[in-house]
Amino acid sequence: MFNRSTQSTSCFSPKWFRSATLFVAAIALTIIFSSGQSAWAQAEFFKLNWLMGQSPSNVASIDNAVVRLDGYQLFVVAAPALNQRFPLEQRARGIEDELNLIANSNFDLDSLQVKATLDQESAQPVISINERYLMTVTTIDAQLQGRDPQGWANQITQILREALTRSKLERQPEFLLNRGLIAAGIILVMIVVIRLITYWLGRLKLQKDTIEAHIEHEAPPYLDAVAVIDLQQQLEQQQKANLSDLKRRALEVAYVGTLGSGIFVILGMFPYSRWLQSFLLSTPLQIVAIAFGTYLLVRVSNLLIAYFLGLLKARDFASLKPYQRLDLRVSTVSQVLRNVAAIILVGLGILAILSAIGFDLIPLLAGAGIVGIAISFAAQGLIKDVINGFLIILEDQYAVGDVIVVGELGGLVENMNLRITQIRNNEGQLITIPNSSIAIVQNLSKDWARVDLTIRVAYDTNPALALNILRKLAQEIYQEHIWRAKIIEPPEVLGIDDLQHSGMLIRTWIKTQPLQQWSVAREFRRRLKLIMEQEGIEIGIPQQFELGKNSLPQVIRESNTNSQKCDDTSVN
Repeated sequence: MFNRSTQSTSCFSPKWFRSATLFVAAIALTIIFSSGQSAWAQAEFFKLNWLMGQSPSNVASIDNAVVRLDGYQLFVVAAPALNQRFPLEQRARGIEDELNLIANSNFDLDSLQVKATLDQESAQPVISINERYLMTVTTIDAQLQGRDPQGWANQITQILREALTRSKLERQPEFLLNRGLIAAGIILVMIVVIRLITYWLGRLKLQKDTIEAHIEHEAPPYLDAVAVIDLQQQLEQQQKANLSDLKRRALEVAYVGTLGSGIFVILGMFPYSRWLQSFLLSTPLQIVAIAFGTYLLVRVSNLLIAYFLGLLKARDFASLKPYQRLDLRVSTVSQVLRNVAAIILVGLGILAILSAIGFDLIPLLAGAGIVGIAISFAAQGLIKDVINGFLIILEDQYAVGDVIVVGELGGLVENMNLRITQIRNNEGQLITIPNSSIAIVQNLSKDWARVDLTIRVAYDTNPALALNILRKLAQEIYQEHIWRAKIIEPPEVLGIDDLQHSGMLIRTWIKTQPLQQWSVAREFRRRLKLIMEQEGIEIGIPQQFELGKNSLPQVIRESNTNSQKCDDTSVN
C-alpha cells in the first residue's frame, strides 16, 4: 500500500546550512514526481468521478474548489467564473470545517446518518449529517460532473459516508499504533539507505580527488611515442573523473529521493498530518521544485556533454589525429553545447513554472511563435551571426586558442559562440567580431605552422659557404631537445631564390607546432646573426653606379644599412 521510493537530488553535508538546503530540496523535488496526484493510499477510498468528457461545453467558464477530509479529495463544488473565486473557496472551507468537527467528535458509526433531501423553496438537494446541515448541491455542481442535481447529491452522500467511516477507523489507537510501527520501519530504512549513500559519496569524492591529483601537467605540445602514451593516460584519467561526477550526481538524486519520499509517505500515513501533503503539492513549492530540477538538469547536462566529448576525443586519439587541435575544437564545441543546453532547459523550466501558476501554455506558445516570426524579420543580422557561427564550428575554421586574421584585424581567439568571436591583438585589445561579418579568415595556428625565413647576403659571398652555414645551423637547432619539441620536421634550406645588385636571397623553411613559429624564428635569427659574424659573411647592401668627371663608373656602397632589413620573415 505504501511505496518506498528512492529518487531525487542533493548530497550530505555536516554543516547545518547545507543540510537545511538539502532538506528543502528533498521536499521540493518530490513534487516533480507527485504533482497533480491525490494523497498516497487514497485511491481505494476515492470515489469521485470527474467525468470531464461528459461536462457541458461551457465548463471553461466555471470555477471549482476541492473539498477534502484528512487530506483525501472527496468532491468539488463549482460556481460561475465571474468574480466568484473567493466565495467559492469560502464555501469549500466551510464544508471542510464541518466535516472535521464531525470526524474529530466521538460519533457512533452505527448511528451515522448522511441524507440528501430536496429543499422545497430552492428545489435543490440539501445534504445533512446526523440532522446537521452540511451543504446544498447546486445545478452547477452537478453540471460539472455531467449529472442531475439529485443524482450527484446521492453520490456525494455515499462518498461522505465512506470518508467518515474511514476517518473514524484511522483515529483508533490500534490503527495509529500500527502506522507508527510502519513509520518507524520506514525511518530505519531511510537511515540505512542514507548512510550507505553518504559512504559511497565519500568514496567517490576521494576517488575524484585522487584522479585530479594525477592530472598535474598539461598535454605535451607535440606528439611522439612518449607523448602519445602520456596524453592517453591523461585522457583516461579525465574520463574517470567525469564518470565519477556522474555517479555522484546519481547518488545525490538517490539521497534526496530517499529523504523526500520517506517524509512524504510518513506524512500520508496519519490523518492528522496528511493535509501537509496537499501543502507540499502547493504552487509555491512546485515552483521551487521546478527551479531546483532545472538547475540539476543543467549541471547533469554539462557533465554528460563533457563525458561524451571526452569519448569522442578518445576515439579520435586512437587513430592518432592531431590531439592538440582536437582538444581546441572539443573545448569550443563543449562551450557552445553547454550554452545551448542551458538555454533550452531554462526555457522549459520557465514554461513549467508558468503552467504551475496557471497560465494556459497553448495560446502563450502560439503568441510566442508569432512574436518569434516578427523578431526573425527584425533581427536578420542576429540570425546570420548564428548560422555563420554554426558553420564556423562545424567546419572547424578556427577554435578558441587559435591565432587568426580577419581582414585587417588579427589576434588570439579568447572566446567564441554562435553569435560573436572575440580576439585579443598584440596590444592587448579585446576585439569583438560578429560572425556574420567573417567571410575570409586566415588561421595561423591550425594543425601546423611554417617559418618562411629569407636573408639577403652580400653579392660576392661564396654561395656554397652560405648554404652550408645555414644547413649546419638548421640541423643544430633541430637536434636540441627544447627546440625539437617545437619543430615538426628538419628545416629545409631551399637555396638561392633571387639575385639582385643588393645581394643573394636565401630562403629557409621550418615547419613548427601551432603558435610556435614566432619563437622558433626569433631564435633562428639570433643564432644566424652570431654565426654570420664568426664566418665573416656580410649582409647584402644595395649598390649604386655613379659617373665621375672622367665618365668612369664607380661603385658606391650605401652606408645607411637601415635602408635594407636583415631578413624578411613571413608566416604561412
